[in-house]
Amino acid sequence: MVNITSSQWLDRIAVSMSGICALHCLTLPLILILAPALSASFFGDALFHQSLLLLVIPSSIAAIGIGCKRHKDGKVWIYGISGLALMTVAAFWGHDLVGEWGEKVLTLAGAGILAAGHIRNHALCRQSHCDHSQDSCNH
Repeated sequence: MVNITSSQWLDRIAVSMSGICALHCLTLPLILILAPALSASFFGDALFHQSLLLLVIPSSIAAIGIGCKRHKDGKVWIYGISGLALMTVAAFWGHDLVGEWGEKVLTLAGAGILAAGHIRNHALCRQSHCDHSQDSCNH
């Protein structure tokens, strides 16, 4: 039986949320064409993206932080912080800075970079057999 640590669960949840965000950004324009009433809903509002960040930021920081504490891979932090920064800029200022399509590109780029960081973090933890409930990795 595979033992999945809290960091690995957080990485999986964060990657899933990044995927949901990407799916939302890609499908919302099509849905809005088919159902114009959705454009006035919460899903078409900037508040929706900002609310998603309230879930993405803490889970990402926790997962990456726990993993990096063990395997000390700086690239994971770079991917994580870069992805979160792009997503934050897109959610709060993207439309004003780069327009609607630029906002989508920033969001998708940020989600992709963040997901890459979580995937790397997850792989490094599996590779080193880290048990994040303990104080050290089992090498």
